[in-house]
Amino acid sequence: MTTWALSAESNPSEIPPLPPAWRVVLVRVATSAPRPLARQEVRAVLRRIIAAWSGATGEPIALIETPRGPVWDGELAGHSLDLSLSYTNREAWIGLRRGGAIGVDAMTIAAIPEAEAVARLYLGPATWAAIQSAPDPVRAFAQAWTALEARFKCVKQSLTEWPANQNQPPAGTLHTSHYFERDLVVAVVTDEAVV
Repeated sequence: MTTWALSAESNPSEIPPLPPAWRVVLVRVATSAPRPLARQEVRAVLRRIIAAWSGATGEPIALIETPRGPVWDGELAGHSLDLSLSYTNREAWIGLRRGGAIGVDAMTIAAIPEAEAVARLYLGPATWAAIQSAPDPVRAFAQAWTALEARFKCVKQSLTEWPANQNQPPAGTLHTSHYFERDLVVAVVTDEAVV
């Protein structure tokens, strides 16, 4: 997994070259506070990355907006590009992967008053029990929640309540990893082991 930081003002020369197929790339983007402006900034960065990797010049990169976020229907060196976005306190995360599926979710690690209700509704009783008995329940909740969100983003499905979500997708088909930084957790879910 490769991680870089870019901004809406980043120069195209700051974008690393196209990685090998199936390599996960996480891009951290500093954003403005209002969500609509943050979305514009993230899409500008995403277009710059795709333009740099595809060698496109002139016309802007067209992104197709879907209920789950933008999609790019082109190919890079013979592979489709899957992408996933997540927003948290004044930053966003872009997950990119050629030749495979990816889901990304980021969350600030902080106490949430409704954590128990959310966990019972979406994560199920066994996960809630594990969260409660963890050395750091706040961090354990953030890790479990981001993994769930990223899993559904990876398979391009809407989040569903427990127990309907317990078997989607079947066990063993997805790989989950976490990236931690002080008070932040980013879950990355792919359809194969992360390269």
